[in-house]
Amino acid sequence: MREQVIGSNSIDFWNKNAKWYELWLEHNQYHRSIITLLNSFVKPGWRVLDIGAGSGVLSLPLAEKGCVVTALEPSEAMRMLLEKEISSKRIESIIIDSRSWEDIPLNEIKKYDLVIASNSLHLTFYGFITALKKIFLSEPGNVFVVSEKQFIDCALGDNFNGYSLFLSSKYSVESSYVYHCFEEAFDHWSFKNQRIPDKKDKDYILSDLVYENGHIWKKGTADVCVYHWGKINTFDNFIHENPREVNNEFRSDSFYSTIY
Repeated sequence: MREQVIGSNSIDFWNKNAKWYELWLEHNQYHRSIITLLNSFVKPGWRVLDIGAGSGVLSLPLAEKGCVVTALEPSEAMRMLLEKEISSKRIESIIIDSRSWEDIPLNEIKKYDLVIASNSLHLTFYGFITALKKIFLSEPGNVFVVSEKQFIDCALGDNFNGYSLFLSSKYSVESSYVYHCFEEAFDHWSFKNQRIPDKKDKDYILSDLVYENGHIWKKGTADVCVYHWGKINTFDNFIHENPREVNNEFRSDSFYSTIY
């Protein structure tokens, strides 16, 4: 049995972080542009694998579009959030798999039209690059990766393991936390720092909060990179069939294509 990595890589961390993730998700539009981009090329009926699906922020809209989604999520608490959303939306086309990406053999996954991983590959035991290579070895039709942690040095059209890069974008997005009371902010800080805040800590926490629209906010932003690869022999067809993805907002000043 493989030992779990300590910290945010561990299942235990995500079981405990689930309530904070849900709170963050409720008050952010972090995924809005990502979902818009997915909707621009994903076709109804596609078979989709979502690695580290979490509460289903990407799995759910893809299922609503008519895809059959396998949501890979090893955290029990995160799966519970996903199950709640599936029940609430009465979705029947999401299959929840409790295994991690490392535990899935390649012969099980050579069937997908699209594999997506949003801020999850760097959390695997493999590490980002090896986890990404495994995706390409599974030979899906499309690969879609979102990352704040790993920026890939490549250009549009580059060949990567038999795939061509259709799109790469880096942009900044709001990633703020909202609290309903100061104690909630203290509890979140305590979870992240693994200790109870003292008076000095609390003063620092309070200095970082603002009150807006009836909520207490800890403002923040994140630099996000989005990548979409497809098999090389489909690159020209993709450019022809999806001109909006090549020339949409993700290629404008705020969604520039240079990868750091």
